[in-house]
Amino acid sequence: MKAKNNFTESSGNVFADLGIKEPEEMMAKARVAFHISQIITHRHISQKEAAGLLGLTQPKVSNILAGRLGGFSLEKLLTLMMRLNRDVEIVIKKKPRTREQAHMSVVYA
Repeated sequence: MKAKNNFTESSGNVFADLGIKEPEEMMAKARVAFHISQIITHRHISQKEAAGLLGLTQPKVSNILAGRLGGFSLEKLLTLMMRLNRDVEIVIKKKPRTREQAHMSVVYA
């Protein structure tokens, strides 16, 4: 007997798929935190060194690197990106008519 594969196609936002409150903000925070992690890894610096650079404690850096973002606002994470010498641009534009709802996204260039 062959088992059937049951799956649900993703919306593209795991937080929305899981029914988490404010999924677009959560996805944006996750993407910014991922890039913070990538920068720290690329620079080969310790969590303690990163904490000094970011003005955080080492446990808070650990939380970011582990994706535990409950204590961080999107604004705070964007400020940390600036402390890592990254420009942050916020672009607001009218949504296309073809899409029902407006959305938020993070683009890393």
